[in-house]
Amino acid sequence: MCRLFSFPIVTAALVLAGSSSAVIAEQTSTVEVNGVTLHYIDEGEGRPVVFVPAAIVDHRAWEPYREAIAREHRFIAYTQRYFGTEPWPDDGEQFSSETHAADLAAFIQALDAGPVYLVSWSYSGQITPQVALEYPELVRGMVHYEPHVPSLVAELPEERQAAIEEEGNKYGPAMEALEAGDAEQATKLFIEAVFQRSPGGFEQEPEYMRTIWLDNARTVPLQMSMTPPAISCEDLASIEQPTLVLRGEHADVYYESVADTMAQCQPQAEVQVIPGVNHDGTFNAVEDFTAAILDFLAEH
Repeated sequence: MCRLFSFPIVTAALVLAGSSSAVIAEQTSTVEVNGVTLHYIDEGEGRPVVFVPAAIVDHRAWEPYREAIAREHRFIAYTQRYFGTEPWPDDGEQFSSETHAADLAAFIQALDAGPVYLVSWSYSGQITPQVALEYPELVRGMVHYEPHVPSLVAELPEERQAAIEEEGNKYGPAMEALEAGDAEQATKLFIEAVFQRSPGGFEQEPEYMRTIWLDNARTVPLQMSMTPPAISCEDLASIEQPTLVLRGEHADVYYESVADTMAQCQPQAEVQVIPGVNHDGTFNAVEDFTAAILDFLAEH
């Protein structure tokens, strides 16, 4: 059974003006699905667009998109199980993309919102296809930004797999910090690695994103110990919903390869490149990403 609740709480919502940001109070709702309570934002009317967070973030990461999307559509952004600042329902033993996919499906059903458009980034790029595969009636279309789907690496030529393995060495310092039990330092180092920053670059990131990442640092050990889903090219080929796969112009070898492979495998998918960014495009190219989403919605 799914139950809906709505009440005002104070959370870190961001109003962006150039490089500055302000924290404001906002109306946040909660919904109970699969025995847990999920927090979410629901604004606007029209076709529902559900924004699914990446790793180490929560619904606040999508705040820069709320106003533009809600102007024409129903904007929905939620925080996945174990993420955000609320107490965990357990010790994290249920942390998996399968759990998050089941929660997402139940979330859509609880809001009576389906079929919806799903927008993913990185980790959530392995969650949304699972929902499309298992609950196709809930999904109208998908937009992925640099999806993180490790199983697709097996579909690549050996030389590209070797390049990805070598590139993965950049995560070594973060893994060392994690093994030392310092999840906060590991988070900072992961951010610097994935966004191709110089040492110490974490401190130069937008303040609101630094806050969100550090609030979610406790999820990093769970993320690193989980087994990714075995999503194959054959699986993706069975997805009939229109799909837009976006990647940054400066995407690293892994994310470029996965994005291109996902689009090649799925017959109803296309790839677009956002100029001037890498994996950070969701917060460093908000206007371009928003325009791509709105164009996709207008076409489909």
